[in-house]
Amino acid sequence: MNILSKKLVLPLALGLLVASCSAQTTNEHMDDGHTQKSMMQDSPMQNNSTMAATANPSLQSRNIESVLQNYSAQINSKDVAAMEAFVLPNGTDFTIFEGKGTDIGWANYRDHHLAPEFANKDLVFTKYEYKDFKTNVSGDLATATFTIDMAYTYKGEDKTFTKHGTAILKNIDGAWKIAHLHTS
Repeated sequence: MNILSKKLVLPLALGLLVASCSAQTTNEHMDDGHTQKSMMQDSPMQNNSTMAATANPSLQSRNIESVLQNYSAQINSKDVAAMEAFVLPNGTDFTIFEGKGTDIGWANYRDHHLAPEFANKDLVFTKYEYKDFKTNVSGDLATATFTIDMAYTYKGEDKTFTKHGTAILKNIDGAWKIAHLHTS
């Protein structure tokens, strides 16, 4: 947790606090009829990726949802290589807390968690879907909460679960990438 606190949680929390203190809040109506509060920065010192990330919060929310849906679709198909396109793959930039497990770094998660799990012939996913998103965009950082709808067969026994997740994403050169996932 020390590594995570220093590298991800504390800078993120401070960044969101600063952004919320210097932001204007506006209400936007989403396509589903809900109202979402979005932050528009006043700072003239924003870089282009930050301005692009806040220019249209509704579009950015859809982009974030798309990243998360595509990531979960790759879980469903057990395609680890394709999953990497949606995360921060370098060093310890990606973290995941899954149940009681903690993985720091994409390579660690990929090699010591996903690859062995996906190689298990007794485990067959029939549905693994992230849905029911609530997103918040603040500059080049975003958070999303979502529902995980999953069904699978393990050793011939069918199982279904509804779980919950939280994601932190970072906008890198105009593309949203997953920096952190927490599923339970």
